[in-house]
Amino acid sequence: MSKWKRRRLLLMAEVHERRGTDPSDVLAGLHELAAEDPYDLEVLLTAAELLADRAGRRTGTARDADLAASIALLHRCVPLVPPGHYKRGRVFNSLGQRLFTVAQDTDSPEPVSESVIAFREAVAATPHGDSMRQVNQFFLVVQLGEHFERSGDRDAPVEAVHVAREGYATVPPGDELRPMFRTALITSLRHLASATAHVEPLQEAVGLAREALSEASSTSDRTGAQSDLVRALRALHDATKDTRLLVEAVDLSEQCLAATPRRDPGYNTRRTRLASAVRLLAQDLRDPGLMRRAIDLMRATIETPSAADEHADTLIDLTQSLASLHAMTDDQLALRDAELTARTAVAAAPDPGPWRTEAQLALATILLYRSSVDERGTDAVALHEALRLFQHVAAATPPDHRERGDRLWHLGVTLRDLARHGEGDTAAWRRQARHVFAEAASAAGPPNVRIKNYHHLGAMEAALGDPHAALAAYEAAVALLPQLTPDWLSYTGNVIGLRQIEGLPDGAAAAALELGRPERALELLELSRGILHGRTLEARDLRLLRHRSPQLHAELLRLRTVLNARGRDGNDGIWDDLMIRIRSLDGMADFLRAPSVQALRRHAAQGPVVIVNISERRCDALILRADGEQPVLAVPLTGLTQADVIAHLLRLTRAVFLAPNDPSLLARRDAQRDLDEILRWLWDRVTAPVLDALNLTAPSSATQPAPRIWWCPVGLMAYFPLHAAGHHDSGGKATVMDRAVSSYTTTVRALAGRVSPEAAGASLHTLIVAVPDAENAPSLPGAAAEVAALTELLPNALVLSGAQATYENVVRALPACHVAHFSCHGLTFWENPAAGMLLLHDHLTQPLTVEQLSAMELPSADLAYLSACSTSNTHPDNADEALHITGAFQLAGYRRVIGTLWPVNDTTSVEITRATYAALTHGGSPPPRTELSAQALHRAVRALRDRYPASPSLWAGYVHVGH
Repeated sequence: MSKWKRRRLLLMAEVHERRGTDPSDVLAGLHELAAEDPYDLEVLLTAAELLADRAGRRTGTARDADLAASIALLHRCVPLVPPGHYKRGRVFNSLGQRLFTVAQDTDSPEPVSESVIAFREAVAATPHGDSMRQVNQFFLVVQLGEHFERSGDRDAPVEAVHVAREGYATVPPGDELRPMFRTALITSLRHLASATAHVEPLQEAVGLAREALSEASSTSDRTGAQSDLVRALRALHDATKDTRLLVEAVDLSEQCLAATPRRDPGYNTRRTRLASAVRLLAQDLRDPGLMRRAIDLMRATIETPSAADEHADTLIDLTQSLASLHAMTDDQLALRDAELTARTAVAAAPDPGPWRTEAQLALATILLYRSSVDERGTDAVALHEALRLFQHVAAATPPDHRERGDRLWHLGVTLRDLARHGEGDTAAWRRQARHVFAEAASAAGPPNVRIKNYHHLGAMEAALGDPHAALAAYEAAVALLPQLTPDWLSYTGNVIGLRQIEGLPDGAAAAALELGRPERALELLELSRGILHGRTLEARDLRLLRHRSPQLHAELLRLRTVLNARGRDGNDGIWDDLMIRIRSLDGMADFLRAPSVQALRRHAAQGPVVIVNISERRCDALILRADGEQPVLAVPLTGLTQADVIAHLLRLTRAVFLAPNDPSLLARRDAQRDLDEILRWLWDRVTAPVLDALNLTAPSSATQPAPRIWWCPVGLMAYFPLHAAGHHDSGGKATVMDRAVSSYTTTVRALAGRVSPEAAGASLHTLIVAVPDAENAPSLPGAAAEVAALTELLPNALVLSGAQATYENVVRALPACHVAHFSCHGLTFWENPAAGMLLLHDHLTQPLTVEQLSAMELPSADLAYLSACSTSNTHPDNADEALHITGAFQLAGYRRVIGTLWPVNDTTSVEITRATYAALTHGGSPPPRTELSAQALHRAVRALRDRYPASPSLWAGYVHVGH
C-alpha cells in the first residue's frame, strides 16, 4: 500500500474518532497495512484506539470483541516502544485505559492488575511537567485501589498513597484534576488504613477533606469537598464505631443534597449517599424512624430514570435497609418488601457483571434470613433457592477476590442449615459445608471473616465425628483473635467486633474436652474470653517494658506495626528473637505469653476457679487448682444441656422483672417461686457436681474460715447466680452459700495480682457517692440511708451526695480513693453496652459510662461497691467480655467489685451495705479491710437469706467479683 494511501487512512481514522462515526472501512485498511508491516507502530496504535472508540458506542458481544481486538493490537505495540521511546507513554496509557474498561465488567482481579502495570509504565514513561503524567498517575491510583479491593494486596494502598500525594502536590489550584486527586488520595488513605490496621490514615483523610472544604470558593467545589468529607467520616466511623462521625456525615450529606438542583446529574448520587449515611446511623442507634427515612430516600432514587447498574446498587441498599427494619421491628411487610426488592435488583442488574453477582448475593441473603426467622419453621424452598444463588455467586467470585471468604461463608451456612433441618442427605450436606468452610477459612480476607469460617468449620468437623480436625479448626480461629481487636480501635468498635465470636470459646473448649484435654480447653477459654481485660494487662506490661528498656519498647512497637501491615510471613524469627530479649529482663519472663495452665494455676492458690462451659455438644465444669500434677479437673455436667440453659435464662429474666414490679401479689409470689426453682435446678445440674468433686459436701464450720471458690461462667451462664444455687429449705445442707464463700471472675487472668495500695504506701481514702434523686429517674430513699450508715462506720470518708455527686467531682476524687461506694441507679443498654452508666446528678449532660470507666487508670483502686441495679448485666453476645458497669470498674483497676445481677430492693440494699461495711471496719472507724470483702458480703447476704428464704430476688442478685 502506498505511503499516500497510508497517510489518508490515518487521517480518516482521526476524522472518524473525532466525529464518532462508523470506522469499519478505515479499520479494514489499517488491518491490511498492519499485515503488510507488523512493525508499523503508528498504524497499530491508531487501529487500537479506533477500535476502543467504536467499542464505547457499542454494546454486548460487539463491544467486547472490539475491546479485545484493541488490547491485542496494543500488546503488539509494547515491544515497539522500548524505554525512552517518545510514544511509550501513549501506548501504555491506551492499554491501561482499555484494561480499565474491561475491569468494570468483571469481578476478576486479572484485568485490574494488568491495568496497574500498564499505568505504572505510563507514569514512568511520562516526564515531570507533562500534564499526561498527572493523568496517568490519577488512573494508576484508581486502579491500585481497585486492585486492593479485589485482591487484598496490602502493598497496593502504600503505593497508591505515595502516587496520589505526588500527583495532588503537583496539580495547581483551579485545575480540574485537583479535586479528583484529592478524592483519590482520600480513598487511598482509607485503603491504607484497612491494609495496615491503623486509624491514622483515616484521620489524615478526614483532615484533608476538612481542609478542602474550608478552602472551597465555589458551590461546586464546596459540594465536592462535602462529598469527600462524608466518605472520609464514614470510613473513620467504620473503623472506630464513633456514632458522632455518622451524625456529622448525615448533616453534611443533607447540606450537599440541599445545595444540588434536582436537574443536576449528580443529584441522585448525592441522595443515595445521604440515604446510605442515614441507614448506617439508624443501625448504630437502632432507630426504626431513621431507617424508614433512609428507605424513603432510596425509593425516591429508584423512581428516577438512571443507568441499570446504578439502579441495581440502590436496590441492593434498599433490600438491606428493609431487612434491618424487619430486624428492629419484626415488621413482616418490610421482610416481604426486602425479598421483592432483591428480586427486582437481580432482574435490573446487567448480566453478566459484578452488579448481577451483588444482586444475587442480596437475594440469597434475604432468603437465608427469612428461613431463619420464619415462625412456621424452616422454609425448605427458600433454603434451596438460596443455595442455588450462593452457588452462582461463588462461581462468579474469583479465587483471589477479597470477598470470596465471606461469600463462601454464606454458602456454607446454607448447607449447614439444610443439614440441621433434615433436608435430604444430612451427612452429605455437612460434608459439603465442611469443604466450603475450609476453603473460605483459607481464602484471603479480613480476620473476622476467617475467624467465623474456622469457627463453623470446627462445628462441622465435630458434627462429622472428627474431633482432631474440629480442635485444629477452633485453634486456628482463636489464633486470629488478636487481629480482631487492634490497639487503635475504639472501645465501641472492639465491643462490636467481639460480638462476632459468640459461641467460639465454648465450642473450642468442647472440642478439646472431646479429646480428653481439659488443660487445653482451659487455655483456649482464656485466649478467647476477656479479651479487653487481657489488653488492659498487656498495656500494663508495655508500660513496664517502656520503663525497663525504652529501646526494646520502641523496637517492639516498630515490629508490630510491620506485622500488622504485612503479616507474619518471614518475620517470625525476628519476633521470636525480640521476645527472648524482652523476657530476659528482670520481672518480664511472662511478657505477652499465651496463658498456660502451669502459669494460670498460681491464681488458684487461695481457692479453686470453676469455669462452667456450656456448648451445643456438651456441658462441663473445669476446676482449676493449684495442684501441679493435675491442675485442671474436668467435671462433665451430664444432666445439663444448652437448650435447658436458654429456657431457664428466659424464665430467670421474666422472674427478676416481675418479682419487684408486678402489681399483683400473686404474680410476685409466682416469680419468687420461679427463682427458687431456678436455684434448685442450678444446684442439681451445675454446682452440686462441682462441690462434690471438690469434696465440699457439708456446711462450712462456724469456727473455721469458710473455703473460697471463684466462679467463671462462660457465655449465657454469666447471667445465673451460681453462688446462690441450692435448696434453701434444706437447712443449709444443699446450698453453695452454706458450703463456701463465692466470688466471680471473667477469666483466670483477671485474677492477676496487682500491687495493693497498702504495699504501695498510698494514703487510704474512701469515696461515698449517693444520688437519691437523679433527674428522670425514680427516687431512691435508700441512698440517703446508706450515706447515714456509712458515715457512722467511715467518719473520714469523702461524701459526694445529691447535687455534689457530679461527673466532674466524682472523676476528680476517684484516683485518690482506694474504696469507692456508689448508691444510685444503674442503667444498662444491651445494644450498646459502652453507654451503660451510673446515674450521677448530672447524668443527662455528663454521663459516667462504661466506656469512660473502662478507660480510667486508677492505681490506688481496691474495692468498688456498686449499690445499684443490674450493674453486671449486658448483651448475651458480650457476656464473655463482662461489658457492663461491674466489669468497667475492674478494667479501671479495682481488684474487688461488689455488684448486682438484676434490679435489687432499695431497703434491703441498705441493710446489706450496712452489714458488709460493719464487718470490714469491725463496727466502725478503722479503714475497711477490703481483703475480707467477699466474706463480709457473703455473711450479709446469707443473713438476709435466712430471714427471707422464699424471696430470692432480695438476696441472690448480689455478687462479689475479683479477689
